[in-house]
Formats: sequence, structure tokens, C-alpha cells
Amino acid sequence: MSHVISVTNQKGGVGKTLTASSLASILTSRGYKILTIDMDPQCNFDQVAGGTKPIDQYDLESLSILNVLNQECSMREAIVKTEIGDLVRASPNLSQWTGRSLLSRRDFKNYVDTGMSPEQLMEVLTERYRSGWGATEHKTLDFELQDIRNEYDFIFLDTNPSLTLLTLNSLYTADYILIPAFAEESSRKAIMELENTIDELREKNSDMHAEIMGILITKYKRHTKIAGAYTSYFQRIADKMGTVLFETKIREGIAVAEYANKKHDLIRYAPKSPVALDYQEFTTEFLSRIKKMEEG
Repeated sequence: MSHVISVTNQKGGVGKTLTASSLASILTSRGYKILTIDMDPQCNFDQVAGGTKPIDQYDLESLSILNVLNQECSMREAIVKTEIGDLVRASPNLSQWTGRSLLSRRDFKNYVDTGMSPEQLMEVLTERYRSGWGATEHKTLDFELQDIRNEYDFIFLDTNPSLTLLTLNSLYTADYILIPAFAEESSRKAIMELENTIDELREKNSDMHAEIMGILITKYKRHTKIAGAYTSYFQRIADKMGTVLFETKIREGIAVAEYANKKHDLIRYAPKSPVALDYQEFTTEFLSRIKKMEEG
């Protein structure tokens, strides 16, 4: 059974890509089949997976999630192989995506191949417009993922840090939402904003099934008063949201600042670093949490 995990927080710098790439790396090494979809125009996951050049040298001809969302190719066609599982790359132009067009390149080719006349095509487009085509834009990713969804044990969505149509697609598509956060006020506010976003999306979509699986504290500074205070506060937030605060906490570490520049995920770059060991422990807790949620 496949599990789609949206690694999400509406604040940047909280360790979303670090968490997604570490989980992908560890779970791949444990024999799970993994797909990650990079939904962030910064393309950070792509770079730590060893898949790309720096963003200013990005190969704009490569197929990416932007091509998939624009229905210019299938999800399967956009997949590339990496050492930490399969990957659908992001694109620096991803932030420009505002939803599906009434007529994608793929649709147009299909209509041409079937010999559809311009009049018939206009009828199709008119019907799409009248049926509220734009009202389902947040379901585009879910639709495009259907053909391959059950081919993986875990599918991670590494999201962008702001509230955009990309974020809504990630939240709607997910089975579970994992929230990395660190002990400071801006991170607390971002979690509350995210909860409001999830609640609003649920109210408008009775078929949305995503559950918040928990809050993961990152950049943790042990033995400090502020860390202890925010840990207690995050526990209260988790209780209010009906979820858990994971027992594992991800410490700060020098390796975190270095790994991305090496085009390796942290687990391969510094497997014995304190942060990598924390993620190994968290992965075990993550799997236990999934099992418990499935059992109800």
C-alpha cells in the first residue's frame, strides 16, 4: 500500500528538504520503494539528490513536475533515478504555474490525432469552461499521480514554503502531512497558519483524506531554556490539532550546512553525524506512527 506524505510548513528554513531527503535515503536503504516529487521552485531536493547543476545552470529542457502539471507529459515520463529513490524534478519556473490551461499540449495532440474539427474542439473547451474547470486546480497533482501511486511504498512531496496553488495540491493529494518546525516564534505562527489552510481546504473538499501525522522539531538546541519552552508549547499545539509531537528531535549540526553543497543527501554525506543518527531514529518512529494511524 502506498503512502503519500506532504512534508510541509509555510515557513522556509525549517528543514523540509532535509527531512524529506533523509527519509527517502534511509527508507531506500531499508528496502522501500521511494518516489519524491520536488514541489519547490528552489529545486533544493533535486540538488541534494545529485540530480542537477546549481539552479543558475539548470537544464530547462529536462522534464519536471511543471511539465506534468501542465499536462505536457505523464508523471511516469518525468521520473529520474537517483541513489535515494525515484525523483520528479522541480523547475525554477514552477512558481509561474497558475493551474491547468483549458487545452494542454497533450490534449491538443490527442485531438489532432483523432481528427477532431475546430468546431468540435471549441465545443469541448466550452464545456470544460462551463463545468468549472478552474475550480479543481488543487486536484491536478492528485489526478496526475493516479497511474503510478500504488507502485511505491512512500511518495514524498517536498513543498514550497509559501501558500500557493502548489501547496494546496500537495495538501489535497497527501495521505499524511508531516510538519517540520524549529523552536522559535515564526515557526509557531507558520504551524497555526498551516492548520487554518488545512481546515479551509477540508471544508471545501469532502473527499480530502489527508491527516496530520505529527510535528517534528528540527535544529534542536539541547539544554536551552528556549528549546524546552517551545517544546512544551508545540506539544500543546499538537494536542490541539489532534496529532503528535514526535519524541525524536533533530539536533543542529555542522553537517547540515555542508551537505547540500556536496550534491549528496545528509545520510550519505555524513552518516555518523548526530543529525544523521537523529534521522535514523526518527525514521523508525515515523514508520511506527504510520502503522498506528493505519490501524486506527
